[in-house]
Amino acid sequence: MAFSLATIQLVAAIAAAVFSVLHVRRRRCVLNGLAGPGSSHPILGFLPTLLRGSQAGEVDFDLQDNYGGAGNSTMKQLWICDPKAVQYVAQTAGYKFIRASDRKEDSRLTVGNSVLTVEGDDHRRHRRIMLPGFGSNESTTYVPSFSRKATRMADKWVQMIQGEDHAIVDVPFWTARATLDALGEAALDYQFNALDDMSNELAKAFSGLFSKTRLNPSNWSIFEEHVVSLLPQTLVRTWNAHVPARSAPPNVIVDRLPRASRDMKANKSAGARSGLSEDEMLAQLSVIIIAGHETTATSVGWTLLELCMNPAIQTRLRDEIRAVRRERDEPQLTAATYDAMPYLSAVIKESLRYHPVVYHISKEAAQDEVIPLLKSVIGTDGRTIYEVPVQKGQNVILSIAAYNRDKDVFGQDAHTFDPERWLKDGYVTKQASVGVYANLFTFGGGHRACLGWRFAILELSTFIVELVDKFEFSIDPKVKIQRGAAVVMSPIIEGEEDKGSQLPLRVRLAPTTD
Repeated sequence: MAFSLATIQLVAAIAAAVFSVLHVRRRRCVLNGLAGPGSSHPILGFLPTLLRGSQAGEVDFDLQDNYGGAGNSTMKQLWICDPKAVQYVAQTAGYKFIRASDRKEDSRLTVGNSVLTVEGDDHRRHRRIMLPGFGSNESTTYVPSFSRKATRMADKWVQMIQGEDHAIVDVPFWTARATLDALGEAALDYQFNALDDMSNELAKAFSGLFSKTRLNPSNWSIFEEHVVSLLPQTLVRTWNAHVPARSAPPNVIVDRLPRASRDMKANKSAGARSGLSEDEMLAQLSVIIIAGHETTATSVGWTLLELCMNPAIQTRLRDEIRAVRRERDEPQLTAATYDAMPYLSAVIKESLRYHPVVYHISKEAAQDEVIPLLKSVIGTDGRTIYEVPVQKGQNVILSIAAYNRDKDVFGQDAHTFDPERWLKDGYVTKQASVGVYANLFTFGGGHRACLGWRFAILELSTFIVELVDKFEFSIDPKVKIQRGAAVVMSPIIEGEEDKGSQLPLRVRLAPTTD
């Protein structure tokens, strides 16, 4: 029997209304004592405030200032940024906290059964197959590909400047194409040619994808997403299994990739029982394409913006890049080249800390649990709370944005962009072992940490070295850039939110040195 989409939505809305009442009542006894902001919507609670109408991370900083490291924030959802709590949920507890149902099923609808959507043994199997392609040794071999694409993009910018003092470059437009090409060549052995083909189908589909689809979601969109976490998962998975997802942009392109580009060496040697099926392989490649280029492209943009806002940092970084290049006199940049640039490393760390492209991680308790806190918080009744009990099914929002601004970890000036903090012994402290890189939570942590974090750091380093060496960046002070809250933290021009991700920078050739 076939049902119309309108019928499905109506049934889902009715079911959600019932489940929502039961859901909130069931958790009230657990989280009632935890302080938090008042509801901004009679049904959706604080979610509309958290998900729209503000720059990404700003609400989190307010929650952090007012309620500390843990708060009862939205529809009885637990919001945390406390280092020990974050470490416990993301790392120590392992599969006792799984990916939140609403996010997981939304991803399954888009890309199928990938490393983003499976749990337990299936998740271990997926990570085991994918990890070799993103390990330390493998990632260093990708640097030449990164360098070629960064140089190709820079050459096009030089052409734009030709005969002029400068050019206005919309950074996301270009970096999304360049990182897509770099990903294709390095990880898939495939040339997308997005830099040379302005009509490139995939580049158009993914240009500002999240800002196009997730910026300022409506109340209905927020409600629909929350419904998924309340409905029986067998029902949701049955629905997803019968909805054609193959028309999604990444799947269309993946289907066209040559067989050699769609294979993974680890999968070939794993055997039928422990390897990935054809559909699972396609799902992994879709995830790689979605996650592997726009996040890095966006990080390049945020780094360049901070260099515009801090000319002294930009000059110091350029001086280091040129000094190391002269000293090493290498025909081609390598990962070791970047290791010889401590200030570059500090700038990269600070950019990833200050502008984490993904600023929230949504988890769900797979069983009743107790989350410990590093720093106690004061409950609504005035009592001191040292740990937070949660029931099975409890949603937990891990705030990357707020953790990365924790003053006890990153210094009292954590709300200031300053790479120097990474060069001072003992300035950045380890309150708890969080994350996989520099004790940042930018790449997540534990068994669901970003597989491609080394890949991303090397790619970001390569692009910044090439661009800062060749160009001088500034921005028109009349252009106000905001951190658009669109699941990813996208640069948005104030007043032009409807145009999606934009970052117009003034680019001129950097002065040469003798």
